[in-house]
Amino acid sequence: MSASKVYLLLYNSVSALLWLRILLTIVASYSDPEIYTIVETWTRWTQTLAVIEILHATTGITRAPVFTTFTQIFARSVQVWAINYGFSDVTASSPAYTSMLAAWSTADVVRYLYFAVLLAGVPVPQALKWLRYSLFLVLYPIGIGSEWWLMYRATTVTTNPFIAGLFTFFLGLYAPGSVMMYRYMVKQRRKTLSN
Repeated sequence: MSASKVYLLLYNSVSALLWLRILLTIVASYSDPEIYTIVETWTRWTQTLAVIEILHATTGITRAPVFTTFTQIFARSVQVWAINYGFSDVTASSPAYTSMLAAWSTADVVRYLYFAVLLAGVPVPQALKWLRYSLFLVLYPIGIGSEWWLMYRATTVTTNPFIAGLFTFFLGLYAPGSVMMYRYMVKQRRKTLSN
């Protein structure tokens, strides 16, 4: 196995475990009013780790499209740093925070596990393949809708007109960006599950 495959196997395995920890914490603490305090730091740094996926795509060590990868990673990075962390007074008490993390962590546990199994060179179980290319049908609308709502709420409480304008601009990008991401995944689903 090449050094890049070993690295990617390690990266995907660690990422799957980090998101699994977040998912299990959410499941165990779902109704806890302190859920934000319990998982926010873990989520912020786990998502920040994913920024290197843009480099993976750019350098060609993965076949992921650079623009699609950048779009998803950038949107989530803005969400964890500028919204969830920057406006915790809005985020911490919102059920949208929990639903967003439930969608993100479920999707990412499956995605990273799928890639880890693929890189390990063992046959990918059909159930895992189906989950990888089907869960997004439900999880994308939940995650994207939750992200949008939290950003909208941050826009309503900020006193900085520049920040409010920037967030409003990003809110406007959600519609075309979401359609682009959804179409990309539908195309990937059709191609992968038809084989």
